[in-house]
Amino acid sequence: MMTNSYKRPQNGRDKLDRLTDLPINVIHQIQEYMTIEDAARMSVLSSKWRHVWASNPKLRISTDFYRKEKQSSTTDIINRILLHHYGPIKTFLLDLSIINPSNHSVIDLWMLHLSRNGLVDLTLMNPRNLNAPYKLPSYVYGMELEQLSLSSCIFRPPCSFGGFHKLKSLEFVGVTFELDVATSFLSVPNLLDLMFMQCSGLHHLNIYAPELLSLKFSHCGIDTIKWISFKDCRKVKFFAVIPQQEVSQNRQHEAMELVKLLSSLPEIGALILDGCSLKFLAYGNLERRLSTMLNYLVNLEFYDFDFNDEDQICSLLCILRSSPNLKLLNLLLSRIKKGSREVDVNLLKVQGCRIDELNKLQALKIHRFHGSRVELLFVRLVLASAPILKKMIINVDEEVSERHATKISKIIGVCTYSQPALTQVICQRHQC
Repeated sequence: MMTNSYKRPQNGRDKLDRLTDLPINVIHQIQEYMTIEDAARMSVLSSKWRHVWASNPKLRISTDFYRKEKQSSTTDIINRILLHHYGPIKTFLLDLSIINPSNHSVIDLWMLHLSRNGLVDLTLMNPRNLNAPYKLPSYVYGMELEQLSLSSCIFRPPCSFGGFHKLKSLEFVGVTFELDVATSFLSVPNLLDLMFMQCSGLHHLNIYAPELLSLKFSHCGIDTIKWISFKDCRKVKFFAVIPQQEVSQNRQHEAMELVKLLSSLPEIGALILDGCSLKFLAYGNLERRLSTMLNYLVNLEFYDFDFNDEDQICSLLCILRSSPNLKLLNLLLSRIKKGSREVDVNLLKVQGCRIDELNKLQALKIHRFHGSRVELLFVRLVLASAPILKKMIINVDEEVSERHATKISKIIGVCTYSQPALTQVICQRHQC
């Protein structure tokens, strides 16, 4: 009995030792799910953990940090965190909304400190409606970064800027570019992912990214593509253009730039466009100017597509005719606009509304389906051109009445009756 009573504390110490003897990289991984404050509190659990938080190579300072501190003391606390930290800081995330714009000069000092501590992953989040834009100091442009994400910042590199030669991922959200002839060249030879969202001032930006695989434009306006020049992007596999901008017919030059860029991406495997970009492609005379077949394209998605817009329909059909190896086609239709007229189906037939063979197409998904004659004609065209189509999902818009939705379901059922390869057909009214 005496022996057993003395074993229990020993077993408890063994379990505690297993925790305290965890490798430091494992402890750092645990701390990544905590706030800096909670990570520091771990030091009371073991003397071996007393300073572990101060050596964590990943520092994330977000709004959760601000909620627990007064704004007046926020900068002082961050100063102390950086002062007590030892070892390299590989990852740094900062939500600038917790810093008063009058204290942006303090952030400059943090950037200088980080530039000397081996930083490779930098994220600066700055909600546009909450804070003034932050102008990046010159130290940032000299960092050997591998990942960079900027939100509501001013990008004005010094004349000595030679590019980010190790960068693999680059995101610009709400960034204002202030460039001149000497700073308009951005060399990112190892870049894999690039995204522009709601950016401005991109005049004459020249980008050298021969290894680029993913290129995205969102809410930038189609003129963004007009100004940016890519020296070499033939390896791009994913391309998305979602300007969500009204189109006027007097902007044909910009449309031709989009067609030119699309034609320079022969290896894209996934393409995402919205109704606005399709309309631009129509103005750029897509069918004549698309100089190459999209032989590698397997995934095609359209957002805010309008079957009541003849230009969008023509661009859609042209891209389908240029995509012989397409496997997945996904359309999210736009809401029906008040006063909009339905496209004349007979006119489309006269103009050669057709889709060539889609011998590889396996899945068709249409969301917010309204059951118009043009939409039903498109479904029939796809069914007639896709002999191995296996899955078709039609989500009828919630604004369509139950009675009309039932009618649509019956029509779709008749259309698919003679499709032996179809193993899954879903036609249902979408419920919010």
